[in-house]
Amino acid sequence: MNSLLSSTDLFIFFGSLIAVMGMGLWVGRKEDSSEDYFLAGRSTRWWGVAGSIFGSNVSANHIVGMMGVGFAVGFAQSHFEITAIAGLLMLCYFFLPVYRKLNVYTLSDYLSRRYDDRSRVSYALIMVIIMVVIQMVPGFYIGSRSINILLQGDTGRKAVAEAVAAPDGKLSEIKILHGGEAYGTPPKVLINNKEVDFLEASLLDGQVEKVVMNTSEPEAYQGLPLSISFSGGNLENPAISPGDVDPFNYQLGILIMALITGAYVIIGGLKAVIITDVIQSALLLLAGLLVAFITFSQPEIGGWASLMDRDLGPEGVERFHLYNASNHPALPWTGVLSGLMVLHFYYWGTNQFIVQRALSATTDKEAKMGIIAAGFFKLLIPFFSIGTGIAAFYLFKDRNLEVAQDAVFIKLLTELISPLGFGLVGLIAAGMIGAILSSLDSMMNSAATIMTFDLYKKYLNPDADDRKLISVGRFWIIVFIVLAGFITIYTMDPNSKDSFFLHVAKHQGNLIAGVVVAFFLGMCWKRATAAGGVAAILAGVLFSYSIPVLYANLAEGNQALIDLFGSKLNFMHGAFVSALLSAQVHIVISLQTQPDEEKGKLTWIGLQIFSAKELSVFLKTLLFCLAIYATLATLVVSEIILPAMAAFIGAIWTFFCFFLSASHKAKSVGIATYREDRFWAGGLASCAIFMLFYFF
Repeated sequence: MNSLLSSTDLFIFFGSLIAVMGMGLWVGRKEDSSEDYFLAGRSTRWWGVAGSIFGSNVSANHIVGMMGVGFAVGFAQSHFEITAIAGLLMLCYFFLPVYRKLNVYTLSDYLSRRYDDRSRVSYALIMVIIMVVIQMVPGFYIGSRSINILLQGDTGRKAVAEAVAAPDGKLSEIKILHGGEAYGTPPKVLINNKEVDFLEASLLDGQVEKVVMNTSEPEAYQGLPLSISFSGGNLENPAISPGDVDPFNYQLGILIMALITGAYVIIGGLKAVIITDVIQSALLLLAGLLVAFITFSQPEIGGWASLMDRDLGPEGVERFHLYNASNHPALPWTGVLSGLMVLHFYYWGTNQFIVQRALSATTDKEAKMGIIAAGFFKLLIPFFSIGTGIAAFYLFKDRNLEVAQDAVFIKLLTELISPLGFGLVGLIAAGMIGAILSSLDSMMNSAATIMTFDLYKKYLNPDADDRKLISVGRFWIIVFIVLAGFITIYTMDPNSKDSFFLHVAKHQGNLIAGVVVAFFLGMCWKRATAAGGVAAILAGVLFSYSIPVLYANLAEGNQALIDLFGSKLNFMHGAFVSALLSAQVHIVISLQTQPDEEKGKLTWIGLQIFSAKELSVFLKTLLFCLAIYATLATLVVSEIILPAMAAFIGAIWTFFCFFLSASHKAKSVGIATYREDRFWAGGLASCAIFMLFYFF
């Protein structure tokens, strides 16, 4: 085995995993009450909230996947991190105060109080599907795949070829674009992902030299577009291709991850999850910053400023830009400023497994400071992950290395980190796998919390004591681990080339548009009714799956629409349209049904989170700020001012708005302005605005 991990690396890697599991078991050894088990006894300090939110959010994809996106596409992927600040601040000042004032365990409990049990059950089912199927399954997949890639090291590359057709439409030859590396036996040749027997590959020095037709081409393939690929031929296992993960080892990796996370989550509850998340977050940050530092220290790169100058210079490819055309298939600028915001408001404000960390805080202030601190950590990811991918593009170009997008991280470890020794690869591997485990453990605990309180205690055993509730929670964690593990093994290809990150975001987007609407209108509009709430949640799912089909029919033959939004509707555009339509459904049905006056008090104004005057001032300030940002963007596009100038103006204005609010609040309670959380929230928001303009 050509492992990247030396004996020292293996000791650090497995030692870190065992230490984290042991710490989780130790801190959670005395969980006697349901509040201890599911909300960590509401005793979490701000640093625990920050570490757990960050650890629950990030995964190996933030290092491996985003680094590959930076290498191949550029900085535009940073929108997922930068605009997340809007969602975090919405949680901090709008959603969280409501949840904590009502003392809820689950967010579906709020929907039950504000609307009725139909909304509660609808939300609970959607959240369990998202956490177990859409997030835990890809988490097991990317985790096991990453472990195996690290252990097996560089085992070669698949060959790349294309079909060349003659004028009459028949196949004339197979052109080898890249012969691959480390083939042991000739691979099978596939056409459109199906094995064929009339094509035969031959090798020379471990590479595919040529593909010949040993019989004439079947008529079924004539005149059709043909995609050529290869399967098998790995030097150690002929059943798989060079560079592929062995399916047996992939399944073994899933089992190991399930045992490690399951052990401390089942026994220790949320307190164990939070402590291990903090440790794993620190490991991830250390690993990411270490890879970035070593990469940017290479003489070909010469640091961040030198890289930016080169990228924007004559030989550069201008990857340090955030905004793509509105018809971009993956990251259109119209989508990231509309539908992506809907996804952020769901993920950070109405998502059980993120919000549960803030609910466990000792005080409202500790919760807010933890959320803000997590936001600052989020803003590091574009630099140490995506930026490092861009640096790798130029580094490999200068060294004449041909590297696939999904192999960038491994190639950096091979070329730069592994030769240094000192167990650095083991430390980086521990950080990467720790990030995955911290996401998995959070989802296990939160999904079990929903099933325990929203199903078992609500409908089956309302009088259940704490010991019984903890037992039920542990049972559901085991069920979810087994279910997610089996689904991962039987549905996720360990050698898939699809974008894991966009896969998760797309499927989440299809389920959450109506959820965001139900929460938002429920908190701001006292006239919202139970019928409107459940209708919005269900309509959001219906719209999300039907709108792309409708758009495809409208776009067929409509070049103007294709030029504007593409031939297929991006999932961000779909999420935004679905949210707008769901809001209309909610409003129309609410106006036609009788409101409940008591339930109507569970709003921002009714709960005295804000006064009507404060909300009015906030809305006017927000609209004025958006007008300023739009003006700055127009000036940049018109090349009247430079992006850097717009960045400074936007950041200073943003901080000024928050500073005024912070100083007013600090004066009213008799503390220094810098001790008010809004002061630090202003710093966070201004950093995000600065990045949105600076990398225009």
